[in-house]
Amino acid sequence: CPNLSLTMKTYQLKFLAWTFSAFLPPDDPSARQEADYYELLGVEKNASADEIKKAYRKRSLELHPDKLRQRGMRFQGEVVTEDEARHKFQQMKASYDTLSDPKKRKVYDALGYKGLEFIVNPSHAWDPHNLLGNLAKSSVFDRAKLMLLIMLFFGLVLMQPILICAKVDQVLEENGGALEETSWFAILIPFWIFALLFGLVMVIGKAFLALLQWISLVVGVVFFSLKFDNIVSWDYAIVFIPLYVWVILRALEANMEMKAVKEAMSKMVTIEYIEKYILNEKKQDENGNDIEGGFHRTYNDLSEEERDQINKDYIIVHVPPRQMDPGEQAENSIEHDLDQIERSPEYQEALSQHQSSFQKIQKIILPEIPLMILVILQLDLNKTWNWGLTFLPLWVSMFLECCGGCYGFFCTASLAHLEADEAMAAHLAKQKEAKEAAKDEEAKDSFENDAKPAADSEEKLNSVEPTAAESPTCIPLGSDAAKNDDADSFKKNEIDAAVAVAATNDATVETNKATKENKSNKVADAPGDDRQETSDGTQNDEPDMFTMDEEAFQFYQEAEQEAESKATEAQSKAIASFCNIIFQAIIASLFVAKLNEVYAERQDEIMDGTNSYSAFWILFPLLLVAGCTISCCACAIFCAADIDNVISSDENQDDTEVPSPQNDAEAAQTSVNSVPAGAEASESGKVSSDDNEKKKREVDAADIVKEEDITAEESLHDLD
Repeated sequence: CPNLSLTMKTYQLKFLAWTFSAFLPPDDPSARQEADYYELLGVEKNASADEIKKAYRKRSLELHPDKLRQRGMRFQGEVVTEDEARHKFQQMKASYDTLSDPKKRKVYDALGYKGLEFIVNPSHAWDPHNLLGNLAKSSVFDRAKLMLLIMLFFGLVLMQPILICAKVDQVLEENGGALEETSWFAILIPFWIFALLFGLVMVIGKAFLALLQWISLVVGVVFFSLKFDNIVSWDYAIVFIPLYVWVILRALEANMEMKAVKEAMSKMVTIEYIEKYILNEKKQDENGNDIEGGFHRTYNDLSEEERDQINKDYIIVHVPPRQMDPGEQAENSIEHDLDQIERSPEYQEALSQHQSSFQKIQKIILPEIPLMILVILQLDLNKTWNWGLTFLPLWVSMFLECCGGCYGFFCTASLAHLEADEAMAAHLAKQKEAKEAAKDEEAKDSFENDAKPAADSEEKLNSVEPTAAESPTCIPLGSDAAKNDDADSFKKNEIDAAVAVAATNDATVETNKATKENKSNKVADAPGDDRQETSDGTQNDEPDMFTMDEEAFQFYQEAEQEAESKATEAQSKAIASFCNIIFQAIIASLFVAKLNEVYAERQDEIMDGTNSYSAFWILFPLLLVAGCTISCCACAIFCAADIDNVISSDENQDDTEVPSPQNDAEAAQTSVNSVPAGAEASESGKVSSDDNEKKKREVDAADIVKEEDITAEESLHDLD
């Protein structure tokens, strides 16, 4: 890690650089060599920080543009241009920035300029593409060092199992061997060394609970060594006591992890949650009514002390954005805010850690505790059970894990796609409801606009009706009063006619609406009728095609991508679980078969080991995996090629294989124009017919070109 590299000592960095030199950038003779930082500043390598600072100020003044012009653009006796002076100043600034920082100066002293760039700027240097390119350009000696390191690692890991298998085989053989009389403490020397180093690492890391677990396990191995060397005659129930403590400590650690994760999950909040329920918490009076606050505070309004206190009391999570459904409004409830927190990546990671701790407790309950009890009963009570029955809890646990893997591989993917389909259906339903609500609102506005003239007519009618106090009187025919009465009657009749027309229109609208509802119900009840209903109430014979707008299609794509990622993750976990189960089952089966062959009727009656297979067959799966890994690493190290050269060669090959359209046209033109001399002499009398044929060929060629252009445009349109 870059931060760890900056804290290492110089000799440690040099050792790592020498060991992993194959991954460092090689020296490029054609590249511009960087000047030594100490030489640029004109100081010694053991210069102090004050000396480096004074030298930087002095050189900066020398490279100042005004000072250079006064000296005739001369720097250290050489004439330089403004660009060169600017480049030298940038180098000097980089030199001072590096040498003034003690950590960077230590890395520079150990690894130089390229090593400093490799460690301080890891974003580009630690890219797998660059690492593979550096490995391809490295020397055979650097690759051999890397390969030797890998083989040394696997040798140290497999040394202890190999010694144990050799000891077991020689103990079971009739003649024995050099390891038959060797103490188990001597056989387990690699384990003691590893136990000491691992314990020191946990002490440095202050992982005291893990250290107690490791001590209990080491003490258990000591008890087994004493039992196998016949130094003590304890029962196996006593020998297993450190393992009891080991199991209890592991269960306690898993329980503590679950409690810590639950506490962390309860502290998770979002910025909106803080602003709504913490910073602007609503207060209530004695009657239970909310008291409105005068000032709404945001997270950005907090001071540094308040933010530190908030970060200490809570864990702020970041919720990924979610596309709002059409017509959907932002919910303002605590249930919605809690749902937002559960969607955050931090909450999901904590939930995964909680499940992992719970699975640890499950494995302790089954198969570890029942298996330990059955093994003790088999050994102490001299039972003649088959060792396959003794390991029954292990087989049951593997079967349950296999069922869980099958569920994750087959069912989780289907459920993820079903959830995506349900989300899409809900999205389309909300979209349809929003469209229907818009149509209803539009129809309501239209109905109000149509009913407005009728209301105006009725208002006019009410304004001209006679009151109850008025009584009819006899008016002479032909008088002015009679003429006015006739005019009023005419107006009244006109108003009555307008009201009747408005009422008829309203009845017609209601009738059409009821007719449309009945027809729509009939269409909905008839599954085979796919005809659409037009605006005038008639039915269209065209089938009802499913339409999806751009917003719905984007929602569908996001839902499918999320479902696909969930399915891929579940399937990868299931495959890893299957591989682990198969590996454990093979080793356990070989071990159980070996025990059944060695033990005859009782534990103390040991058969001749020459009739059974070697104990190394139990180790065979580990040796096979290690051999395949070493072979793959060797091929990757010694057969690595420069990716840039490979890509450039492939591009050049593709360029040579692609024919040039211009060359094809020239060849076609040459083939058309190339005519034998004899044929030209014999066809001299048919010039007009040849011209016609030539024009025809040109027209055909033009049509072909047009068709090809149209086809190309259609292909591009399909791609878009």
